[in-house]
Amino acid sequence: MRYTDQEINDFKNRTNQELMIQNPQPVLDDLGIDYKEIGNDSYRMNLRGEKTPSAFISLKNGLWKYKDFGNGHNGSIVNVVMDATQKDFKSALNYSLQKLGVKNYLDEALESKSQNYELSQADRERIKQQREANKQKERSHAVSKVTGTYDISTNQLAVDYLRARGIEKIPPHFKVISGEYENKSGDLKKVFGVGVLTQNGGADIHFLKKIGDLKTFQIGEKDISFFKNQNSKKVAVFESKLDYAAAYQQMDLSKVNVVIANSTTNAQKVAGVLKENDFEIPPMVFNQNDLAGYKFVANIAESAELDAVKSINYNVMSEYGQDINDLLLDNQKIADRIEIRDVEYFQSIANNLESIKKMQQTPAVTIQDLKIANNVTQSHGMEKER
Repeated sequence: MRYTDQEINDFKNRTNQELMIQNPQPVLDDLGIDYKEIGNDSYRMNLRGEKTPSAFISLKNGLWKYKDFGNGHNGSIVNVVMDATQKDFKSALNYSLQKLGVKNYLDEALESKSQNYELSQADRERIKQQREANKQKERSHAVSKVTGTYDISTNQLAVDYLRARGIEKIPPHFKVISGEYENKSGDLKKVFGVGVLTQNGGADIHFLKKIGDLKTFQIGEKDISFFKNQNSKKVAVFESKLDYAAAYQQMDLSKVNVVIANSTTNAQKVAGVLKENDFEIPPMVFNQNDLAGYKFVANIAESAELDAVKSINYNVMSEYGQDINDLLLDNQKIADRIEIRDVEYFQSIANNLESIKKMQQTPAVTIQDLKIANNVTQSHGMEKER
């Protein structure tokens, strides 16, 4: 049996795909390559005895890809092995496959031509899951940690910042938090702001002064904050830490279990807390008045199997983009705006806002577009006349 060129390329591509989803660290360790882990999705390597290493193998769209900015080489872990050992491609490939436990589909096909090497559904699912896991790792934050927590009162800048936001009564879980992290180049950076600690020992902070377009920062892995009150079954869910602090100015939350999402993408984790605890139903869920906020509530309700929630009644259009902090600064009585809503309301609002957003993204018709359209119409008219 002879394989077509297309079949041979398919075998090679299948092998390469499986190879590039594997974490290359075992190869780097085995070869004794001088490397440093940058964040959790990149390795900076010194392949040529440089004073400042310039070679990286990093996750890009779920695949480990190599780039040496010093000599312009790129590719996969196979190319790293070639540059580090001067091996030829085939030797470097077989070494990498063996070290990372990936089979060479082409070699196996050539040795046993009668065997069917079509990818099974299980194989496809396994590769898909590994690549998705890599993407999650790629999106997660670089290695970082909390280095200190302090009372707000110890820092006048923090006191002044919060006062300007209408926040003078400081919630017990609100702190000045410092941390450090490694950026993509491996440089150690320090961060500082006001915020809350998260379940996994990290933190979600708000800078006292915006850095470029960046206002907030998550130290450690993205997670929720859960402040449990053993003596209460009441629960309040807040989309952000400043929503929590703003509500605290007018509402007695001392006898309430507090959950802070810190990101709308943590809706599933919030739902998990609601399902695992015997809280009063319906819970209070304070969302921000935007598309993400309404989807946030809808996702929580669906996952936690809720029929209704207590929430702020916003004017969806005239107050669009506002949150509890905005209501506080506008001297609104937050408690007077709380209503019980069926969960269908939030999904309906989210759907409507999504439709509006899509309409707004449609490019505006320009004079040039009209001229082109007019010319095309005239052209078609002339053809018809002929």
